[in-house]
Amino acid sequence: MVFELLLTAGLLAFSLALRSFETPFLFRLGNLGILAASYLVGWLLSGSHPVGFLCVSLWFLFPWVDIVGRVRHIEMPDSLPIDSQVPPGPHRFPALDELTEEAEAEGFTRVEDLGWDVHQQRHFVRLMVHPATQMRDYINLVENDEMSFFYIALRTQTVDGKIFHTWNYPFSMSLTAPPNWVVNCIRDAESFLELVAAHRTLLLQRRTEAAAPVPVTLEALKAEIESEMRSQVAHNIKKGFLLQSGKGLVKYSWKGCFFLWLQFVKELVRVR
Repeated sequence: MVFELLLTAGLLAFSLALRSFETPFLFRLGNLGILAASYLVGWLLSGSHPVGFLCVSLWFLFPWVDIVGRVRHIEMPDSLPIDSQVPPGPHRFPALDELTEEAEAEGFTRVEDLGWDVHQQRHFVRLMVHPATQMRDYINLVENDEMSFFYIALRTQTVDGKIFHTWNYPFSMSLTAPPNWVVNCIRDAESFLELVAAHRTLLLQRRTEAAAPVPVTLEALKAEIESEMRSQVAHNIKKGFLLQSGKGLVKYSWKGCFFLWLQFVKELVRVR
């Protein structure tokens, strides 16, 4: 018994070490290792396979309790005002200058720093544009009291109204995308240039129409981003994932809670 418990502890330590890598495959392999270690703990201590599976199931049940007990009651505005922002300092976003320089080296020019706050979460965006192609580059920083992360999103809107996104957003989406969106997630992109190449490949594969020009005024630019957010909220209300809970407020429905839980499960077991 002692040997088996030590072996299980070693598997757990190895799995936690795998989760420290930035490579998505190794990170999720660590997740699977933790599930295996949980099963072994339950089985070894009880001698019962059902207890082992019960220990594994707890990893899937705990998020559901949080979603139902907390997330379901959160009310969010259905439209967020976008404002100009002073860029965060190097202590909050140390990679901002480097990411900006990488984009400028590829021909992008800086347009504006924008941001918004929603339910104790701060979102900063540096918008850059490639003048020749009208491709937009959004350098994003998301912050709350518990964690912060950044990601890059490349966006092309065509004259026929389709919107193409290529990004390295590290999580599954918490809302579904409207039908005129095409989302291409490259989580393991090793450079900005790789993201740009993936976005251009996407546009070629979809044989897209000409790109629509970026709005020339700051107010028009803010209005465009706000309209895109409202479009996503409206689509999720139509799909039944969000409910209107008051004037200008929305919250997740039971169907939306189940969607969030499935997104968590996908993150837990995904190996790529």
